[in-house]
Amino acid sequence: MAGRINVPPMAKKQTPEQRHKQLAAEIARHDVLYYEKSAPQIPDAEYDKLFRELEQIERDDPSLVTPQSPTQRVAGKPRDDLAKVPHRVPMVSIQNAMNEDEITRWHASTAAELGNDKFEILCEPKYDGLSCELVYEKGKLRVASTRGDGFIGEDVTPNIKTILTVPRSLPKDAPDYLEVRGEVYIEKEAFAALNARQEEEGEKTYVNPRNTASGALRQLDASISAQRPLSAVWYAVVNAEDLGLKDQWEALDLLKRMGLISSPELIKEHGLKVFGAKSLDALIAAYRAYGAKRHDLPFEIDGMVAKVADFGLQRALGSRTRSPRFMLACKFPPEEKETICERIGIFVGRTGALTPVAHVTPVKVGGVTVTNASLHNADEIERLDVREGDTIVIERAGDVIPHVLRVVADKRPKGTHAFKMPTACPQCGTPVERVAEEVVLRCPNTLGCPAQGEGAIVHFASRLAMNIEGFGEKTVHALVAAGFVKNPADLYSLKDRRAELIELDRMGEKSADKLLKNIEGSKKPSLARFIYALGIRNVGETVAALVADAAGSAEGFLDLAPEKLDTVDGIGPVIAQRVIKFLGEKHNREMIKRLIDAGVSPLKPPPKLKPGEGKFEGMTFVFTGAISMAREEAEALVKDRGGKAAGSVSKKTSYVVAGDNAGSKLDKARELGVKIITEADFKNML
Repeated sequence: MAGRINVPPMAKKQTPEQRHKQLAAEIARHDVLYYEKSAPQIPDAEYDKLFRELEQIERDDPSLVTPQSPTQRVAGKPRDDLAKVPHRVPMVSIQNAMNEDEITRWHASTAAELGNDKFEILCEPKYDGLSCELVYEKGKLRVASTRGDGFIGEDVTPNIKTILTVPRSLPKDAPDYLEVRGEVYIEKEAFAALNARQEEEGEKTYVNPRNTASGALRQLDASISAQRPLSAVWYAVVNAEDLGLKDQWEALDLLKRMGLISSPELIKEHGLKVFGAKSLDALIAAYRAYGAKRHDLPFEIDGMVAKVADFGLQRALGSRTRSPRFMLACKFPPEEKETICERIGIFVGRTGALTPVAHVTPVKVGGVTVTNASLHNADEIERLDVREGDTIVIERAGDVIPHVLRVVADKRPKGTHAFKMPTACPQCGTPVERVAEEVVLRCPNTLGCPAQGEGAIVHFASRLAMNIEGFGEKTVHALVAAGFVKNPADLYSLKDRRAELIELDRMGEKSADKLLKNIEGSKKPSLARFIYALGIRNVGETVAALVADAAGSAEGFLDLAPEKLDTVDGIGPVIAQRVIKFLGEKHNREMIKRLIDAGVSPLKPPPKLKPGEGKFEGMTFVFTGAISMAREEAEALVKDRGGKAAGSVSKKTSYVVAGDNAGSKLDKARELGVKIITEADFKNML
């Protein structure tokens, strides 16, 4: 999971109930970032610390346990825009052990539960990827799905078919029904090559292999998945006992015979094997063997999975609320090293957050040379009392930003001074603010701060905002570095600098003209997209649409009064206050007026339809495959005309709009006799 947790240690005056509420909310937020958005902000180790503290509070006071607590449910939920797949057997979480003592305690409790310690444990790597399930019927791949919320996953069948090692058909002796589970991942070298290509093409680079694999597998367009170097490994047969299998070893053998890559084949070339541990000593030895080889493997592993091998014993052990008792994820501890904090700098991010960063004497941690470590926020600096010149311990867990773990107090040199956070933004000089209930300081100069400028432009041009193709991070950085743009409004003046634009490195006449054409074509967005593009904090696509309805026009947006937003369902007082504050700042108003003067003319929201109105009233559309317009835009066109846009095909579906590389939804439409039309047909219906 990058970045440090925003929950400070429990305050002296905080009650267990208050701490429980604080932890539960923060864990839920990070679950969304990790499982749904593939964009984690903290390391796994930090998340585990939070989770364990929550578990301890609930053990001390069981009355705090509710069905909504993160300890009582599987994290994550399926995307709304992907078809849903119910899991016949829930895909649950795995209990974690963070060190050998905890592994020992699990082994002892398992032995006590079974009444003896003569059981075998199968040990294999814990792959750092995205969980996936395959269902084969009559030897054919019928559906592939993600874990989702554990009960309902996302249909990713077209995407999984882009992985060449995943068979679409099984051998002739395959069972009539086979359900398997495993992990989709990206190898380290393939990930590095992908990032090199992205950088060369001026596109955004990726943070780590796990989140890149997750994002690629959950694409609406399978052709995008095909461009990512995905791999897969399979480790479980869900209906094993129905097939007469007695233990995990027989399940692995079946996977191999069916042509599905499993751990024994994957790791044997790297001096490792799947271990069968028949004692605690053997279990610990396997854990150490994987830990010693983790950096030599071509893919990321973050621990070892231990499973009681015999299926009968697994049944006897049963399950907890969210994890089975027969299985344990033996996590590797984060790697720590000492170094010197040479200087503390301040990084200003796209949202204006001021993040202190320790610039350290280079040191190798987890196979990577570290020169910077995050200090996260002012509260964290005060808690750690980090000073320039201090000897510090830094930690790196997985492919995330290293952070400062502690100060080695007895090595502190004389004459050091406590670090103070700046009162003004180091980039633009605007006085910083600290919003209630937040731990970060922010520069409020959203569109005028140079540090926020690049991020604001990238967001402004993004697909769900103004949808200006070609304005990835690299292109925007080049334009900002050349002095061509400082803020979003400057994009619409680039046509006057065409000759200079052509001279930019890796640009040329063809690319420059394409960029200018895309800019010109973006001048008539919906008002909701325009408002979303401005990057107002906490105003996502849904809230932007609500604000657009309240404003009615671009001019109405500029003149929006607080009482107008107070009456809108779905817009709370905090968001309303942020919208009004944004509009009250002179530089933001000037930016909006410049955009309008440049010819940006947001379309007014369509009038609200009454029941029975609209040419698509009573119709349901499903979009599948690659189409030229953004999926969200196509669905909005349906809704604006009184219809419904669904993520899955059923007998109630009126039309399936099929683009290139359409997959299982198209097959389902044919099976049910639903009318299939092209994108051109759909546009004619508009």
